[in-house]
Parts: sequence; C-alpha cells; structure tokens
Amino acid sequence: MGKTATLKKRAVAKKTTVSKTVRKTAVSGKYSTKALHGISQLLASKTFRGSHLTITKFKGIAKDYDIDMGIWSGSLHMSTATLTKRIEKKTAFDPLETDRLLAVEQVLKRGMEVFEDADDLEDWLKEKHALLGNERPKDLLRSTWGIGLVMMELGRIEHGVY
Repeated sequence: MGKTATLKKRAVAKKTTVSKTVRKTAVSGKYSTKALHGISQLLASKTFRGSHLTITKFKGIAKDYDIDMGIWSGSLHMSTATLTKRIEKKTAFDPLETDRLLAVEQVLKRGMEVFEDADDLEDWLKEKHALLGNERPKDLLRSTWGIGLVMMELGRIEHGVY
C-alpha cells in the first residue's frame, strides 16, 4: 500500500470520528445541563425500568394516598383481582399503565392538597357530582379526558367556584 492510500484512510477515519463527535454535541446541545442531569437520574432510578413502573413504586404511591384498590384497578381497566395478582407476582406495569398510574397519582396529590384528608378525598371520588355530568370522579379516572375534568373540578373546589 502506497503513501497516498494510507493518507486517504487516515483522512476518512478522522472525518468519521469528527462527524460522530459533532452528532453527540448536537444532540446534547438541545438539552440544558439540568435536563440532562434529570434524565440521567431517572434512568438510574430503580423505580422505573425503561418506561415501566415497578410494583414497589406503585405500592409506595398506593400507601401514600390510602385509596381503595377499586379506584386503581378502574383507572387501569382491569379487575381488582387482576391488579392484586400483579402486585403479588411483582410484575412491572407496561408504559401505558405507567402513564395512567402517574396521572392518577397527580389527581390524588392535587386532591390531598384540596381536601387535606384521604377519607374526605375518597368520599368525594365515590360521589356523583352535577358539575361532572352526574358522574363519579373515580369513574372519570378511566380516561385522559376524565382526568382533566377531575383536575379542573378540584381547582374549582379549591377556589370556591363550585
């Protein structure tokens, strides 16, 4: 192999290395340092596997709010028995179930801010309300649209507009 061929190989190798470096910089350049730190912490967290919520994390959420298992199972579109078996077998939730559980957790967190008592919140979730179309809030937690309605109603209650 001649000197010219060797120089061409080196140039190609150097160009490839430079383009990989530029791509890495371009991607990380889109995010702030704080965002990248948050993403790395989430990925390192043991409560999530990819985008799956672990049973341990779910048990922690359920214990924090002390809400009837029927509300959780209803929001996941599964029976209470199925959810109980899932917990016993320690099967992680799939990404869609994870999204729903985290959205319901946000509703419960907001509800606790408004009612300041888990029993009062649970009673409110189980009663029909005219402003929710005579639906029970716990039944509305089955859809993203319903979750939005419940969150708006909690805001109205907090501000005395109900």
